Amino acid sequence: MDLRRILDRVRDGLADVPGVLGLALGGSHARGTAKPDSDVDVGLYYDPATRPDFDVLLAAVTELDDRRAPDGFGRYGEWGPWINGGVWLRMAETKVDVLLRDTGRTRRVLRDCAAGHVDIHYQAGHPHGFSTAIYAGEVFQNVPFHDPHGVLAELRTLVDPYPEPLRTAVVERFGWEAGFSLSTAKSAAGRGDVAYVTGCVFRAVSCLTQVVFAAERRYLTNEKGSVALADGFGAAPERYAERVAEAMSLVGRSPVEALNLVRSLHDEVLAGI
Repeated sequence: MDLRRILDRVRDGLADVPGVLGLALGGSHARGTAKPDSDVDVGLYYDPATRPDFDVLLAAVTELDDRRAPDGFGRYGEWGPWINGGVWLRMAETKVDVLLRDTGRTRRVLRDCAAGHVDIHYQAGHPHGFSTAIYAGEVFQNVPFHDPHGVLAELRTLVDPYPEPLRTAVVERFGWEAGFSLSTAKSAAGRGDVAYVTGCVFRAVSCLTQVVFAAERRYLTNEKGSVALADGFGAAPERYAERVAEAMSLVGRSPVEALNLVRSLHDEVLAGI
């Protein structure tokens, strides 16, 4: 895959669409963790007052697709309140996702994060929920390749370097939730309620991973692969990913034992902060 060629084609095809303020490479390619089969994620930033007409945008993106038939798309708001919409296409035999981002909302969220206010919302595609700090992580990690007015550069100044109030907020909020999830699962584990315990174990692990990232002053932008990434951080307990996998595999056979294992991880993570 020639990433540079793909991005040049995207820029040439979308930069002049009315309402497009900036384009940025995101995801694993921006973080430097991409694999040969990784998707290419492109953030398309717009002002909500002058956002692109979606049909015009879809037509432009369709021209970029090698088959002239995108795999799918979501109009503004169709995918939920935090994933604005976007288009999935194929370029040079590579899956390319063009994801829409409202600069007005992004700026407000980034300012909240910098002030130490983080929230989490239900969002399809994010089993732990959509943490508002994801926007901060995206802006921090993104690699702009079309930013004629400096909008993306300006947004990045709000979250680079990693704000200390955000670190404190993430550690406190998700450290508390991890412990709460384990406590509420205790009686259910005794009853053998595997489905409920599984959900609580997942949430506890997700929360602890959020804490580990924040302790390292790193942004967590997606649950996928986050445990493996956290495993290499100094704030993570020894054999973190291995022990998480063990706890997950234990839930169906021994939910009490699974909870005890995650409780040990919880205690070690918080003791090291």
